[in-house]
Amino acid sequence: MTAGLAPWLRCPTCARDLEEVGAGRLGCPSGHRFELNKRGYAGLVRESARLPNGPRGPVLDAIDARFGSGLLDPLLAAVDAVTPAAAGGRLLDLSGTGGHLASALLAHRPGWRALVLSSSPALVARAMTRSGADGLLCDPTRDWPVRTGAASVLLGAFAPHMPAEFHRVLAPGGVLVAAAGPSPLGGAIDVSELQDDVDPWFEFDQARTVALTEGGTTVVRFRRRRRPL
Repeated sequence: MTAGLAPWLRCPTCARDLEEVGAGRLGCPSGHRFELNKRGYAGLVRESARLPNGPRGPVLDAIDARFGSGLLDPLLAAVDAVTPAAAGGRLLDLSGTGGHLASALLAHRPGWRALVLSSSPALVARAMTRSGADGLLCDPTRDWPVRTGAASVLLGAFAPHMPAEFHRVLAPGGVLVAAAGPSPLGGAIDVSELQDDVDPWFEFDQARTVALTEGGTTVVRFRRRRRPL
């Protein structure tokens, strides 16, 4: 698992690429070393930094129940429709849906690699089990310990907006798949706010709106600009 996880990651201390340095261990050329969690994910947090609170068991149980009910199947279908399916894709999931969208996408994209990123240990562990993705525990509101250009698709549906980081971690030609409307984690995201946030780094590509019991949800695909405006 370490060998598959390392190509995604950079050191949270010095930003140099991480490599496998032993069973269950990652390290960078500067000598920083990190042990994988017993569940198999990497916890990469800067020294003295504290992770923001992420969703825990009861919230995750509610999300699982919502997706398990079938009521969110139109959302799954819309995300699948706008997400590229070319062979060899690399999906970075910011876990705004507890890993359910990533799991659905990977089921139709054999051979893809995926990384799920969250500040919630419980969410990372569940998403890994559900989808087969690698896992990264870190602070999603700060610069991520993810290599520049590591992903071809970034799944940012209902996740915090970090457009400069979105742009950095996506390879040239990469796409951002986001969503606006009521979030499974609570609250709502406005589509105009979403577009304003990402516009300097991404250009609108296509959108699909689906009707859910909570209200209309718009799934939007943005294409990475070669250079930010």
